[in-house]
Amino acid sequence: MPMGEKFEELLGYSGYHTTPVQRSLGIVFIFSLVFSVISLVVVFLLTGIGLYTIISPVVGFAVAYGSPFIYLSMVSNKRASEVDQILPDALQLMAANVRAGMTTERAIWLSARPEFGPLEDEIHRVSSKVMGGEPLTRTLEEMEKNINSELLGRAVKLMNEGIRSGGEMATLLEETANDIRTAQNIRERVRANVTMYSMFIIFASVLGAPLLYALSVYFIEVTSTLWVEEMVAADMGEMGGGMMSMEGPDVEASTLKSFSIAAITITTAFGGMIIGLIQKGKSLSGLKYSPFMIAAALLVFFVANILVTSLFGGIVGL
Repeated sequence: MPMGEKFEELLGYSGYHTTPVQRSLGIVFIFSLVFSVISLVVVFLLTGIGLYTIISPVVGFAVAYGSPFIYLSMVSNKRASEVDQILPDALQLMAANVRAGMTTERAIWLSARPEFGPLEDEIHRVSSKVMGGEPLTRTLEEMEKNINSELLGRAVKLMNEGIRSGGEMATLLEETANDIRTAQNIRERVRANVTMYSMFIIFASVLGAPLLYALSVYFIEVTSTLWVEEMVAADMGEMGGGMMSMEGPDVEASTLKSFSIAAITITTAFGGMIIGLIQKGKSLSGLKYSPFMIAAALLVFFVANILVTSLFGGIVGL
């Protein structure tokens, strides 16, 4: 199936280790085909034969096939974020166990705590494989494949290097935990400093752009109405031949309205991804904001369109 390796990787990062990859992706593929056919039929019944009807099955298939990938990416990012938060405490506990005289394998095993969340399950998985005879370094490397955390990957590399070289593991684990806390504190300060950028993106995509599109649609409606009235007056002989006639707009109001809705949806969707990139460092983390931003922006657009028409419609006779 298309993108099977990526799907398998996301399943591992999300914690669905026992899920059959090809079977699940095959179900998604069949559902995407059905959804594309439904999209084609619905759009054809609403608009007839046209551009929207042609692209609707392609868009429907892409949305249906890509939704599981987006969902798994969000779940994996959430698990990685949870691990990043508790990783320093876990490493500190491992260091304390090593200083208490335990071996590295036993220190890792006894550091599993329910409050560690996804990391507890991975520690149990590593410990069980080590007890089964597998090398500790190999099982730690497998942990990287189950949690998409950059900090955990760096910690695992340092631990493996310490195990291979026979270094002081307690000191290594403590220093690694301190370095991670320092990096997290720096990231929090940076996130606080760039909050203003997130507010500007929200203002521009949710409030500014819908208002401007609403005014543009109203301007086109007014221009179209005045042009129609001028043409009617010219046909009735009410206008002199020497007067300059107004040309009709090249874009219809309905076309501009459809374009505005599409542009607002795309802009706010990418705006949410940019906010996620600023706050979390991963664009997919901001997808959870996109639906709310899209709904708010479209609400502002329709309300602004109604208000502008009601306020200024009497002036131009609309």
